[in-house]
Amino acid sequence: MRIAGILGSPHREGLTARLLQAALEGAQEAGAEVTLFRLAEQPLQACCACKGDCWGRLQCVRDPKSTAWQAQLQATDGLVMAVPVYCWQLPGLTSLFMDRMRWDTGSVLQPRNPRAALGIACAGGSGTGCVLALQALYRYFYNWAFHGIAPLPASRFNHAQALVEAKTRGADLVAVIRAGIQPFSSLGAAMAHYETLPHMKETPLDELRLLVQWLRRGLVEHGVTLPFAFVQQADAAERAWQQGR
Repeated sequence: MRIAGILGSPHREGLTARLLQAALEGAQEAGAEVTLFRLAEQPLQACCACKGDCWGRLQCVRDPKSTAWQAQLQATDGLVMAVPVYCWQLPGLTSLFMDRMRWDTGSVLQPRNPRAALGIACAGGSGTGCVLALQALYRYFYNWAFHGIAPLPASRFNHAQALVEAKTRGADLVAVIRAGIQPFSSLGAAMAHYETLPHMKETPLDELRLLVQWLRRGLVEHGVTLPFAFVQQADAAERAWQQGR
């Protein structure tokens, strides 16, 4: 069993890279052969919409340099994509890859050669945007009829815990593949699968709530006494959220 890890960050040792490495370690310990692809080191160019036969040939007809790494990815059984968050969105490096890669999985309308996929999105700075970026990443998985497993949002506030979860998710990915993946039986089945995954229906407000939870937990774990006003405001916001306000 072969798992590809795709790093959408230019930083080889950054927060996102470390999460991807943890997921690949989990997959490897579960018995998979893993390969790491750093998009920043690939000769990616913007798609020029040349109307070439890239869909039929499953490779870019204008960029022969991409043939080798695309063939390596086609030979995998599963995928882990780890991306940083830029301005609440996927980074341009990841978008370039998405535009250029043609998978042999077909589509949700005509699926074939099913694969499993895990998405990880890590937001530095304020931590905002990790859930929204994951939703965009999982729409990409949906488009290519991947069998997405539970995504992993992360930020600098919960990074230590996210590393542990990433390793577990890597092992989970192997377990899903080993159990056997069947193509989605219909468009409705694919939509239902993705709609029931964690975080797929969350709003920016839900994400802010998640960040507050991470921040509170992280500060307490580091022995920081939370300001009383912060606790009051956070508790009031949580009560309002629970009441649907």
